[in-house]
Amino acid sequence: MRLGALYILFFFIISCSGRVEPVKDYLNLHDSVSYVGKETCMQCHYDIYESYIETGMGQSYDKSSQEKSSANFDENSIINDIHSGLTYHPFWKNDTLFLKEFNSYHHRIENVDYIIGSGHHTNSHLWEENGYLHQMPFTYYTQEGKLDLPPGYENGNNTRFSRKIGLECMSCHNAYPKIVLGSENKYEYIPDGIDCERCHGAGGEHVKRMISGELVDTSKYIDYSIVNPAKLPVEKQFQICMRCHLQGNTVLAEGKSFYDFKPGMDLNEVMTVFTARYEDDETFIMASHADRLQQSLCFKNSEMSCITCHDPHHSVRKKTQNYFSKKCFSCHDTCDDKKNTINSDCISCHMPESSSSDIPHVTIHDHKIAVHNQDSISKKGTFLGLFSVNNEQPNDKMMAKAYINQYEKFSADSYLLDSASSFLAKLKVEEVFQELIHLNFLKSNYTSIINTVYAVEDYPLNKMTYDNQHAWTAYRIGAAFSETNQLKEAETYYQKAVSLAPYVLDFRMKLASVFSAQREHDAAILQYEWILNEFPKMESAWCNLGFSYLQKGDLKKAHECYNQSLELNPKHIQTLLNKAALNLLLNEKEKVVLYLERVLEVYPNHPKAQTLLKEING
Repeated sequence: MRLGALYILFFFIISCSGRVEPVKDYLNLHDSVSYVGKETCMQCHYDIYESYIETGMGQSYDKSSQEKSSANFDENSIINDIHSGLTYHPFWKNDTLFLKEFNSYHHRIENVDYIIGSGHHTNSHLWEENGYLHQMPFTYYTQEGKLDLPPGYENGNNTRFSRKIGLECMSCHNAYPKIVLGSENKYEYIPDGIDCERCHGAGGEHVKRMISGELVDTSKYIDYSIVNPAKLPVEKQFQICMRCHLQGNTVLAEGKSFYDFKPGMDLNEVMTVFTARYEDDETFIMASHADRLQQSLCFKNSEMSCITCHDPHHSVRKKTQNYFSKKCFSCHDTCDDKKNTINSDCISCHMPESSSSDIPHVTIHDHKIAVHNQDSISKKGTFLGLFSVNNEQPNDKMMAKAYINQYEKFSADSYLLDSASSFLAKLKVEEVFQELIHLNFLKSNYTSIINTVYAVEDYPLNKMTYDNQHAWTAYRIGAAFSETNQLKEAETYYQKAVSLAPYVLDFRMKLASVFSAQREHDAAILQYEWILNEFPKMESAWCNLGFSYLQKGDLKKAHECYNQSLELNPKHIQTLLNKAALNLLLNEKEKVVLYLERVLEVYPNHPKAQTLLKEING
């Protein structure tokens, strides 16, 4: 009876007021609500689905195919990396795209499994092996029609086939994937493009209600089973776009992952994004739209959000030439500039195109709407510090993490670690145990790590999380003990790291190396073979496995392992040195010279190679 009375009262309230009373949050903010995929949304919203899949977001990611690719590759599609001495040639065979890497004594061919990027600016290319996802060393830049190395691979930084595609990258360039817990880049499931639920939230509750006939008249009321960004306060609308159009130095909140932000939330509940500020700096990176827009007077002095100008359901390529200028005139109808008419191009002056500081061969519109002039484009001056873009009051621990991140991921300047130290010094050791370990690991201050471990007894490193934080801390402690030749202690912590993140293969590599250092070669071999069964294209594992067999006196297996390593990477320095040592053992001096000279091709002043070569030639 009481429930019936409440229902009548509720119905009376919404009928009289003409609106649904505000609720604390949307129903699909709860973790129990499932994602259903854009094909489910299509069943009721077909027209929106059809237009959306033509947008940049709808075409952000898909399996490799000629239809998905923006490029026309032929025999002249060549990239010469002058720094590595390697050449790349992408080519189609039927509907399969391949990449060939080669030089005078090496060739490697890999399938291209995925294309990332809508083609509005770029197509980059990924390959997958047993779920492990990596970037490939070629990108097609569509604005210039240019084939080149990917962003970050230039100027001698070509990491070839080894750049890991982790959850932070994938969670913005795609719908949410299913990553294997305890890995950095192993996936169980990868979707085919940014979907409806990235902006509207999980659709399970909404679909369930629609199927059961629980309909809401959305012309009068808000349907709280699904987020409609247009019905959110402007600030909450902006947070949705900011999630991915605010690239920078991201620090996750305690216990959060890149899965945890949902439309309708404040972004700083899940993450705080920092950017480095410099004096007189007007440069900007590719995904800086939110940061730059917030600096605009248009944004500060109005209720403007991204969807004031952008229609997320329709491709910008299909908009008329003056579409965005009309948006300007919707507010600036009394513009003083006499040159301006409804057909003027406001954008070219007030949001000029510029190259981004992080992506070559690409131009984007600066989203700082302003009266721009050449004087505003200057070289950046003195570093002012890291500033939070979406959180007005980041705490000291968060600031320390930001400076550690900045050093590790963006710019290895020692003053960044000094800043991190100053923030950590304000807090108790127990509160910042993991951050202190991380900081001292980056400083190679292994004694301080060990002292911290003994100062904080039994710190609980026992959580499996998507950022593998506890596993990384255990790994860094293991490294400190290993570097100070305390091998049993190192083994203990490496074992802990492996147990918490079994698919972060670098952790298992370190465990195996500690076994080798203790002459437990069979135990080391078991670990290396586990790694290679899991991911057969890890050249360092083949190299170390070969060395373990050499230590056991099995020269034939050592030789086979070294060859496998060099087939994957002809310039893997440790393998070249090991191969030279093996050939020296077999008195094959010509081969020794060959492999040492290849080392010197990469590192002309390599001391070990120079010394050994002099001894042989002397």
